[in-house]
Amino acid sequence: MSNYTFSSINDKEFELLVLDLLNAKFNLNLQAFKLGPDQGIDLRYSSAENNNQIVVQAKHYIGSGYSKLKKIFIKEELKKVKALNPQRYIIATSLSLSAKQKDELKDMLSPYVLSSNDVIGQNDLNTYLREFPEIEKKQFKLWFSSVSMLNAILSNAIEGRTRAYLEKLKSKIGLYVVTKNLDKANKLLDTNKLLLITGQPGLGKTTLADAIVLERAKNGFQIYKVFNIKEAEDIISPNDETKQLFYFDDFLGETYYEILSAGQAETQITQFVDRIRTTPNKYLMLTTRTVILNQADDKSEKINRSQLLNQQYEIRLSDYTKFEKAEILYNHLYFYKVRKDLFNCIIQGKFYRTIIDHENYTPRTIEFLTDPSKIDGLTPQEYRDYITVSLDNPSEIWSRSFRNQINYFDQRLLITLFTFRGEVGENALLKAFESRLQYEKIAHNQIIKADQFRESAKILLNGFIVSIFDSENEERIYSFINPSLTDFFKGYIKESFQERKAITKSIVYLEQLRHFDPERSIIPFESELQLIIQEKIIMDELDSLYKYKQFRMQGSILQTIRKYSEDIDIDNLFIEKMESLDFTNSWWIREQLMYCLLHPKNSEIITAYLKTNFEKIIESLIKSIDEPDMARKLPEIFEKYNQDYNLYLEEDENKEALSDMILKSANYNYRIQKSMLEGRALNLFEVDAAYLRIHQADEELKKSLLPETEIEIPFERQIDREFWETKIKRNDVLEKEKLKNAKKLRHYYKNSKLTAQTEGKAIDDLFYKADFTKVIQDEASVFDEPPF
Repeated sequence: MSNYTFSSINDKEFELLVLDLLNAKFNLNLQAFKLGPDQGIDLRYSSAENNNQIVVQAKHYIGSGYSKLKKIFIKEELKKVKALNPQRYIIATSLSLSAKQKDELKDMLSPYVLSSNDVIGQNDLNTYLREFPEIEKKQFKLWFSSVSMLNAILSNAIEGRTRAYLEKLKSKIGLYVVTKNLDKANKLLDTNKLLLITGQPGLGKTTLADAIVLERAKNGFQIYKVFNIKEAEDIISPNDETKQLFYFDDFLGETYYEILSAGQAETQITQFVDRIRTTPNKYLMLTTRTVILNQADDKSEKINRSQLLNQQYEIRLSDYTKFEKAEILYNHLYFYKVRKDLFNCIIQGKFYRTIIDHENYTPRTIEFLTDPSKIDGLTPQEYRDYITVSLDNPSEIWSRSFRNQINYFDQRLLITLFTFRGEVGENALLKAFESRLQYEKIAHNQIIKADQFRESAKILLNGFIVSIFDSENEERIYSFINPSLTDFFKGYIKESFQERKAITKSIVYLEQLRHFDPERSIIPFESELQLIIQEKIIMDELDSLYKYKQFRMQGSILQTIRKYSEDIDIDNLFIEKMESLDFTNSWWIREQLMYCLLHPKNSEIITAYLKTNFEKIIESLIKSIDEPDMARKLPEIFEKYNQDYNLYLEEDENKEALSDMILKSANYNYRIQKSMLEGRALNLFEVDAAYLRIHQADEELKKSLLPETEIEIPFERQIDREFWETKIKRNDVLEKEKLKNAKKLRHYYKNSKLTAQTEGKAIDDLFYKADFTKVIQDEASVFDEPPF
């Protein structure tokens, strides 16, 4: 049985909840009545005889006691109710009231409060909610102020890291504004089992995903927030009855680099998507930035082919309505408990309209501008100036806090975290930070404390960074509290050569170089920095975070030498590392080897070496390739090094090696296509058509690599009718599940009937608050212009 404290809804939402409950309970036909000073009326019922026949005053006093409520009625509300002279006056409050307290309020407001039953407290409202469950179901944010509900949600987080994530969400639910995106996202997830949330930075992708996670947890789903698809593969339940939701935030942000280099990450994603589609009660939600999504779509044939980016699974966050922007701003001011004098400067002269109308408004910006840790030391005028400057220059939104609110070593820890793309395990972060501290000691004579990491991490937590415990790997994971920090540091480091040099000198892991990738980065990487990396490679000072680095490290070093050395001489070092490669086990390094062959440095010595050793290198590569995308690039490699591909085909053993490679690659494509088909086929006609397409792909691959040859390749593509009939029956069950889900879709968004004319009035109404009116009248005003 739920027992709500109503702490997750703001005062305006509480008022509307009271409206719904009293109308349902007493059939009163009450109407909301707000614009400007309320004169003691929140809700009312008007008759022909008396406009104020029934008046309701809703008091949402989170964190306050009965004494404050009583004081407000004695000092302010009593004279208002006498002037209104209603036939019936009802008080509704989120406070828990005793029978004695109800009687006291009834006597104080007699004869307008007809009985103590018209003094409605927290327990009464909970009773009404149980009586009218349809109202409770629609109150999305209300659920999360229930202790029993929170306990149920946390119990559905199977592993510790996800439980810590859900714990963190508790404090954020009040900030959420229900828009039509929530209902649309739920519909896509229920009917397709897959949801991809895309949008520009700061528009609320993660916030929408968080809301869906909480809603699903509330409805009995096991929740997993995963860092990669491999984690999800390991924990997906074989039990069809177990409801599971896997949430992968910024999924292309983590795998983008592997996708560009034809890595395995894209394959894991597409295969897991197919598994989700073919398994009842399993769902997958992903978020990504629009720009990365578009780049991945262009670069990755497998992701494109998998239809992962298909519009039917995607919800695209774009602009909010002005009223939704106003609600987001108001919620942040309300739940962050922004000081009254600072709230005052927001409503003075309707400054909130300037904020809402600004072209750089985003929910992320509002979160930053209302964060108490950033604004508590400001005067009202400073706060207003701070808002204006931050909106006009959003790229500098972190600048003031970074430069003025933390010390030098705290800043260095943040920069070190940035080199890991904003998220890394504690062990690697500590090792990299210690390297940076050693640089600071030598280069700048800094005095280093023994516990500097712990001290800096403690200061930065919850202001700049967050940490969760990864129980699987038994270490703490650190990440930026907000993705916009990454954007800030990109700009900050771009403008500072000295900082780039310090980073390069301190680098411990190959992965820390990724922000400097010349193929996609805006951060310069000058020849002096390239020489530093070259020296680190020569001295064997670079490590890797890659799980199978013992197999892949040689290839990664070779690719690093090539990628980060455009302006320096690498001839001897490159050839030395090529000579050290283990070509008998080249499968692990085939991606890096192909990259170096396809992007040769403009060097006569390196080119001559690759030509001299071309046969050995290409034979090793052919033996290791097992994907069509890589196989198709072979003729291009031959052409780059002036090697005659057709002449190469004249040797029977070469044709045999190519035939084996084509078969492996074609079988790889067949497995992918078959896996996808298993989750989609609804009749044998679809199966036959798919097998025809697979056959055509086999033949096209063969023709592109073995033109004008009669060699036979044993493609085994027999259609097992019994197997496919079983799959079709299963898919029919899944389709019925989708239809069943569609019928019981939950709707939380209340369609706004605001017109352009009434929207402005509704926004003004939202920001007019009686409690703040009192403050404005009592305290010295910062601005001459009255609020209304």
